[in-house]
Amino acid sequence: MLKQIEFKKFYYIFPQTVALIGVGKNIMPVAWHTPISADPPLYGILVSPKRFSFELLNKENGFTVNFLEYKDARIIARTGGVSGREHNKLKEFNIAHIPGKKVTGVILDRAYGAYECENFSVQKYGDHFLFIGRVVQVYIKEDIITSQGVVDEDRVAPAIYFGKDRYITLDPRKIQFIKRG
Repeated sequence: MLKQIEFKKFYYIFPQTVALIGVGKNIMPVAWHTPISADPPLYGILVSPKRFSFELLNKENGFTVNFLEYKDARIIARTGGVSGREHNKLKEFNIAHIPGKKVTGVILDRAYGAYECENFSVQKYGDHFLFIGRVVQVYIKEDIITSQGVVDEDRVAPAIYFGKDRYITLDPRKIQFIKRG
């Protein structure tokens, strides 16, 4: 049975995929991100105005979204532990990357998938801002897409943030295919 509790950080109750956002030559882990629309293709990230990336997002023409695997959780955590104001994270953590082709962000070599997003809109919600980007380029690691057009769970173990510096991943042996309706 569920019981009511007092809470300060309600978002620690559910796991979230984490992505590394690239803006300019800075990267920042973001757990609050989501697809917004399929047509037009829009993707959203939520960023606190306290973050250096917030300043960059307001100056640049867009951002990148890099999806990393569980084996890269240490990189995700370390890049979130320092500010791009004082650190060149890409150089300091020896993160191989290429520049985005259409936006001023980076595509990480270790990503299993990535988006380039041009600025579309920005709106304040509480203590964060929702930056919505139009997806203008998609990258995917070779040989991870099944014949059904989805990521093969046996080839990718996504990094999932479970709050308080805890990272987990999925067990592909526990996948269920449940037909809707």
